[in-house]
Amino acid sequence: MAHRSTTPGRVTSQLPLSTVLGLGLASGLLGASVMTLSQTTEQSLITNRPNSYVPARTLERVLGIRAASDSQLWGLNMAMHYGQGAVAGMIRAYMSWRGVRGPFADLMFVGVRLFIDQSLENWTGVGALPWTWPVEEQILDIVHKTLFAVATGYVLDKWIA
Repeated sequence: MAHRSTTPGRVTSQLPLSTVLGLGLASGLLGASVMTLSQTTEQSLITNRPNSYVPARTLERVLGIRAASDSQLWGLNMAMHYGQGAVAGMIRAYMSWRGVRGPFADLMFVGVRLFIDQSLENWTGVGALPWTWPVEEQILDIVHKTLFAVATGYVLDKWIA
């Protein structure tokens, strides 16, 4: 069981912040791997839905570039998945460092991860507002982001506590 703080908001670990952020980056990459694996499994074994290139198109807009091939588009997709995961992992690491840990912290972190995605996708004009998606797509996105949040948070709470 993860160590929990009784006083959230206080630093509850002896680790320096730079180490905590490095652990967050690593755990965010791990969480992105879990999320990518869950999405790939769901697409190939359950839903047969095609890949979404919204993350790649979002990164294209942010960087002001255009993919020249499908393999570049796939690479941008992976860069966006893992890049967002790494950045989000640092946020979750800071939460854990400040004593916000455990399943409730993971639940809050699902919202953080969804916020990062939707802010970038809609700021660049690539994505659609999630409540306009089919319900099945909304559920799948929340499930995959939850797996990301739980994997990232579990590892961080163990490392930082």
